[in-house]
Amino acid sequence: MNLTHPCRSPAARRPRSVSRWASVLTIAVLWAALCGMKPGLAATLDDGAEQYRSHLIADVDRTLASVRALASRAAAGDLAGAKQAWIEARVGWERSEVFTSAFVPELDRDIDAWPNGVIGFHAIEAKLFGANRTDFENEANGLVRNLSELSARVRSTPLTPQGLLDGIVRLAYELGESKVDGGESRVSGTSLNDMRNNVDGIELAWRTIFAATAESRDRQVDVGMRRSIEELKAMVDVGELRRVDPDRLRIATEELVLKLQNAAPLLDLKKPTLEADAR
Repeated sequence: MNLTHPCRSPAARRPRSVSRWASVLTIAVLWAALCGMKPGLAATLDDGAEQYRSHLIADVDRTLASVRALASRAAAGDLAGAKQAWIEARVGWERSEVFTSAFVPELDRDIDAWPNGVIGFHAIEAKLFGANRTDFENEANGLVRNLSELSARVRSTPLTPQGLLDGIVRLAYELGESKVDGGESRVSGTSLNDMRNNVDGIELAWRTIFAATAESRDRQVDVGMRRSIEELKAMVDVGELRRVDPDRLRIATEELVLKLQNAAPLLDLKKPTLEADAR
């Protein structure tokens, strides 16, 4: 009978292959500690960024499909249908500005420069809503081309957590500093929709990419962030843009920017910036 000595440690009774892998794992953890790494953190944030990519792709593709419908309705002389397609296209676009402002600023300008009466959404808006015209074939074709390129870029661009945190900060700042004073879609009267979709985009990015890591390290940081976002949602959940308190909204967005900046070290990221270059 092959009896194991009762005082022999469990490790000594393990198969040699198990002991070898345990040693390898121990060495890897020690090496990570010596190098100042936090095992699993980068993967967690990167996984969150890739989950966000799936939402981003859906929003951009939704926008592209609506702009194609816009071009089709306009070509048919369907004024009401073209207006509805324009409004629908703005939903996915405004949600995706966390990405566009930080990673593809040149496309962001061409697609949604404001005020701009030459190209992009607002060139079409001026004719469609301002003059009730549908003769914007060149502008619509240009918008389709740029959105098609954006659709390709959201699939191929490396999504860094740093760049996405910067994007959230920049969109929050823009929401309070420029969009509240009459909004950017004034001619169509849909500026309030833009703001709501911006807040939805901010919430989606934080929840998908950063919330889990923040909660695991300091739950109050995530709680505070979600509370600030809910406050913004409540502020723009009104019937008319004139009912939004601009001073209150500006203060709320500045507080959110500050919270995001203060959360960066907790996430092992740099303080978010308002510059155009993504990191």
